[in-house]
Amino acid sequence: MKKEFRPHPNDRHNLLCYLSSMLITFFGFYGFTYLVTWLTIEKTGDPQLLGNVMAMTMLPAIGLNLVAGRVLKYYSAKQMMFITDILTGILFIGAYYALNTVSWQITCLVIVAVLNKSIGVFYKLSNKTILPDLFAPVNIQIVNGYQTQIRQLAIVSATMLVTMALLWVTPATLILIMGIAFLVSAGLDWQFRTRSNLSSDSVVTVKLDRHRSWPTWSLLYAVLGYLVDATIAVAVPWLVVSKLHSHWPLSWFLTANATGILLAPLLLKRWSKQSLLTLTAFTGGCLLLMWPTFASLMITMFLISALRGQTNISFFTTIQQIPTNNRNTLMTGVLTVIDTTTVIGSLLAPRLILMLGSWTLPLLGGGILLFCLTRLIILLNNQKQSSSDIDENC
Repeated sequence: MKKEFRPHPNDRHNLLCYLSSMLITFFGFYGFTYLVTWLTIEKTGDPQLLGNVMAMTMLPAIGLNLVAGRVLKYYSAKQMMFITDILTGILFIGAYYALNTVSWQITCLVIVAVLNKSIGVFYKLSNKTILPDLFAPVNIQIVNGYQTQIRQLAIVSATMLVTMALLWVTPATLILIMGIAFLVSAGLDWQFRTRSNLSSDSVVTVKLDRHRSWPTWSLLYAVLGYLVDATIAVAVPWLVVSKLHSHWPLSWFLTANATGILLAPLLLKRWSKQSLLTLTAFTGGCLLLMWPTFASLMITMFLISALRGQTNISFFTTIQQIPTNNRNTLMTGVLTVIDTTTVIGSLLAPRLILMLGSWTLPLLGGGILLFCLTRLIILLNNQKQSSSDIDENC
């Protein structure tokens, strides 16, 4: 059945403010990331230095997730989003003046990139935590779908927009514009109308359900998905260069990947009853077909990105709808596990490729399929487990 956004008190107002804020934030973040990449390569010509810069920006995410979770105990998610957007705006405006003053511009950019990523950790946690306070449960999955589409649109188009902007303004001026835009985003954050506190009946329900608040199996499926993402990010470019002996197909594969993610929310509306277990199993099946041919990689990149998009929307919607009075702690743990998985996957993927070569992705897919099949057999043979438990854990 097709799902549509259902009007609830304050939901349409929050949707406009939230999506507008997301649009500014995502375009600012990915635009700045590309700008750092472009300036680093242009001024140094050293790809190794660029790799080190990117690694340095990823490291704060793991440890700071735990800090962000504790901070959210004292500040609401709305306040945290407002504060982080303000800090990012001030950081970029300060970077504008620094880049026009100092001679060590690359070092300045690295410092700004690390600080931006560190602030982003707090923003990401509050952004994932706030949805139940802004929207009715029936609308959360739809809003997650919109967010996924905006994020992918930003990834695809930020590069083109920054490249065009650099024809007219200096990099420092572009950073200044981004900083001002983040201040506008902060104003939108402050316009959010959060829901009233839980009633006494709701509090009783939360307390009764607290023992179910850690979504072990859902998180495990998410971990497998992020391992797939990290492996594909390394393996596909390697296959294009070493097996297809060309560079141009990579742009087609990235286009297929972007298209699949953009279509994921639309597909999920018609395929909403599929569990995380089913989506993970289909992802493993697609990996089995990822062989170094143009047709195979083109089709499977589209299918996997569509499946991964649906999985991420369903996963975060599940987490955001879990009845718990420790949502900040829950989301902190989830994001810490996910960010750690991404880093580990990025480090392990090159080693797997060196050992397994073109078999890396098919063997990974086979392992995921075997795991999902084993899990399904256990669920079917466990007669004591209710269908509601199966639906939740899957």
